[in-house]
Amino acid sequence: MGRAFAVVKVERVEIIDDVDGKVIDPDDLNRVEIEVKLPGRKATRYRLDLRSTNVARLEKDLARYIRNADQIKAGGAAGAGTVTASNSAKQAHNRAVREWARENGYDVSSRGRLPVDVIEAFENAH
Repeated sequence: MGRAFAVVKVERVEIIDDVDGKVIDPDDLNRVEIEVKLPGRKATRYRLDLRSTNVARLEKDLARYIRNADQIKAGGAAGAGTVTASNSAKQAHNRAVREWARENGYDVSSRGRLPVDVIEAFENAH
């Protein structure tokens, strides 16, 4: 009587980083979800598979926008009155911008939204 041999098929799944195309080590997989709502358009959700180095790059790129943004409570919708109180980092940043602006000849109020051109000038100077 002959021996029976089983055929074994092994499949390997690799997850590729959506930014740089490199294979992601399973221990370094970060699934990042982003929702974007541009004026006049419906909100669109995106998902990225990223290595930690690209998560750090994404955070750095988004930081200049986020530090000037209002945070929305979980489950809330933008424009629905769900904006939380400003965080201390945003307040400190705005104080620094106002102080720099006054020292550099800009006329800024002590409260309220900072003009975009003042924020851009501050960012360019730093």
